[in-house]
Amino acid sequence: MYGKPRIFPPVYHSAVPLPLLAAVALAGAGWGLLLPGLVERYAVEWPDGTPQPPWRTACPDCDAMRPHWWRAAGPCPACGRRPRPGWWITVPLTVAVLVLLTIAVGPVPALPAFLLLGALAVPLALVDLAVLRLPDPLVGAAFLGGAALLGLAALVERDGTPLLHAGIAALCSAVGYLTLALLPRSQLGFGDVKLGAVLGMYLGWLGWFPAAAGVVLAPLLNLPLVIGLVLLRGAGRKTLVPYGPAMLAAALIAVVVTGAR
Repeated sequence: MYGKPRIFPPVYHSAVPLPLLAAVALAGAGWGLLLPGLVERYAVEWPDGTPQPPWRTACPDCDAMRPHWWRAAGPCPACGRRPRPGWWITVPLTVAVLVLLTIAVGPVPALPAFLLLGALAVPLALVDLAVLRLPDPLVGAAFLGGAALLGLAALVERDGTPLLHAGIAALCSAVGYLTLALLPRSQLGFGDVKLGAVLGMYLGWLGWFPAAAGVVLAPLLNLPLVIGLVLLRGAGRKTLVPYGPAMLAAALIAVVVTGAR
């Protein structure tokens, strides 16, 4: 199934059982309930020319210490401030992403890796939209966890070709994004470069077509965000625009289109 170069990968999974979809949706809802605390922990602005600020452990309004992020999704016990965005955004968004990935990838050994990507994609996108940052702990978890789970899937499938493709795609994606980031007046940051390598790994597992599609679709999906910032906030050429959400959305679309073939 994976022995030949996969430019246009075939459909390789059967229909997804409803119990699996229900379990994924339930897990996604539970994870989404925790995400407000996680997003608030990492949504810390990093002013130019300053050392990297620490991740937030206190309420941004009253500076009262908050519990660990998985217990900080509710209101601040001191001032009542609730993390933003709230669970009414994070829960449906997470459930939708995980269910879409499950339907697209199917009940195959690689599914846990893609569910991990989806679970981390939501807080990564929300943090980047808020403060133009892609936190290394989340990007690193997506990379290390994904590499381990994809490696395990290769062992179960007894085929290392997809893993080799994933490694090559990750390297090519990292080099490509790094080249773009080093160009004069480039708005790409090194967080985008790291995320590009991570997404290249996942999409490369599926084949060369989704790996290339994820790169090509990202700037197209970022265009509406740029136009919206220009219209609503008067953004100019020097206004920094988050690119991570477009990269993540492009990767999701590439996975879904691949699964629909």
